[in-house]
Formats: sequence, C-alpha cells, structure tokens
Amino acid sequence: MTPKKITRPKIPRETQIEVFFQDGWLCRWCHRPTVFAPALKLLERFVRQAGYSHPTAYYDLRYRRDVAPMLDHLAAVIDHVKAYSRNGEHDKANFVTACNKCNIRKSARTAEEYERQNPGRPVKGKYGEPEHWDGLVAVFMVLSAADPGQLTPSERAWRLALQDFLSQRSATSSDRVLNASVAS
Repeated sequence: MTPKKITRPKIPRETQIEVFFQDGWLCRWCHRPTVFAPALKLLERFVRQAGYSHPTAYYDLRYRRDVAPMLDHLAAVIDHVKAYSRNGEHDKANFVTACNKCNIRKSARTAEEYERQNPGRPVKGKYGEPEHWDGLVAVFMVLSAADPGQLTPSERAWRLALQDFLSQRSATSSDRVLNASVAS
C-alpha cells in the first residue's frame, strides 16, 4: 500500500509577504538573499518586448536549473521550521523565508537536524548584512505597473497584496517618524 500524501493548505499571499519582509528576504538556513520569482518572470518579459532575443535564463515555472539557475537556487519560498509532515504548525509562527535550494535540502528534517548536518556559515560581507534588500519586489512593482493588462491573475493578485502591504508599511513608518518628531 502506498503512503498517503499529506496535502496542506496554501499559505495566503499576505502571510508570505509578511514573512519575506520580516526576514529581510534572507534565507533562514544559508543567510543569502532570496529573489521574488514573479519579478524575474516580468523582467524576462520586459527584455523580450524590448527586442532582446538571446537566452536570458531568468525564469522557468518549475525553477529548473538548466533554464533558470537563479531561481533554482535563490527563489524565495516559505519553509516550515518544524516540517508540516512532522505535525509542524501551518501558521506564521512556524514559517521562515528560505531559498529554494535550502528548502529542498532541508526537506522534512527538523531545523535542528538540518542545521547539525549543514551548519550555516556566516556570510562574510565587507560592510555587513543587507539593510534594504527587497527580493526584487521593486522591479516587480515597476514592471507590473508598466502594462497591467499583460499580467496573469496570479501576478495581479501578488501586485495587489504587495501594494496593500507596502502602503500599510509606509503608513506605519510615517507614524513612527511623526511620533518621534512629536516626542522630541
């Protein structure tokens, strides 16, 4: 008898966006920057429409290494710290940003098992950790605004969710700046 495959509910876009920005778009396991795959899809479309006909290898739906090496390794995905298949909670407290490669390598192992077998080495940067990395969300927002009629339903949904998140975030940071200036 074949084992029953565990299906889990989809993670809402809004939750994914919150987790990505909370983690600074850095992989929890290898600490490298991740990229927002829909941005690379729109970037490839943009260069094609501009007449560039040489291979780009920016995007593939399945993140295949031979046709989209950056996504194969660095695509931003949501990972469960405690695997869902091991009764890990399917909620924001158990979600982290991971690169596609680490997510595949970790599989259903616990965070402790994975980190023991793959000790994360600190990424050495001459000037420290990235402060404003956005996973190429800005590229996605600019390119998706350029021709919204060409967006797929999924891309439109991502755009709306990102717009909502970014507008709430800027309102919150504006409130902090206003409160700080009032306090001084």
